[in-house]
Amino acid sequence: MTATTPRRTSTPQAAAGPHREGAATARAIVLPLTVILLVILAGLAIAASPAVTAWDLGVIRAIEGARTPFLDAVTLTDSVLFSPVAALTIVGLISAATWIARRRLGPALAFAALALLPWLGSTVVKDIVRRPRPLSADLPHHVLTDTGFSFPSGHTSFAVALALALLIVFGHGRLRRPLIAFAILAPLVTAFSRVYLGVHNPTDVLVSLVYATAAVLLVLGVLRAIAPALERFPLIGPGLDPRDRREPRSAR
Repeated sequence: MTATTPRRTSTPQAAAGPHREGAATARAIVLPLTVILLVILAGLAIAASPAVTAWDLGVIRAIEGARTPFLDAVTLTDSVLFSPVAALTIVGLISAATWIARRRLGPALAFAALALLPWLGSTVVKDIVRRPRPLSADLPHHVLTDTGFSFPSGHTSFAVALALALLIVFGHGRLRRPLIAFAILAPLVTAFSRVYLGVHNPTDVLVSLVYATAAVLLVLGVLRAIAPALERFPLIGPGLDPRDRREPRSAR
């Protein structure tokens, strides 16, 4: 009799593993992308609705009635902190500090992508929807005048993206609770400030909260999908996937 080597057969569970992972990755990309497309459709409908515009104007006027020097200072400061120049500066400094501290480019790239791409995407949505900003003539007590289109709010989108990027990449250990608080407060304060200053409609900022959250999740899904391929490059190294918490080898 001759001995036969048993054949190795893959179990259904082992075969289903890659399939489930691929399905989860697809959902992580398709679902937020669907939300963004719905946001665009909602923006087009809102921009074409005189009733919504009239409601927005009434809310802005009511908020104008609550003006105080303190709120003026807070909202104007917020407007500067989340402006395009400040956004690029903040993301650049944090990304550089992350690269230096962790000695890996991956986490720095992940943070920059999560913070900037949703914000840049908001400008694309603005060009599609093309909703005008509130008219200064309708708001005699407005604090600020801005140009460009109104839907969605770029400031609010960046506040959401920055806060979630910080939470995703750095939100573990002692930093988790303060970053959760920042992720809640910063977008809400920015959304209020844009309406208070008279440069955005309430519906602009409310939908911006939804859009930017979905955009961050979309970027995160794409990062996790391409991370295994990109991490083969020595320059990037481990850590492009924000779930990776490993320390550099030199620190082990």
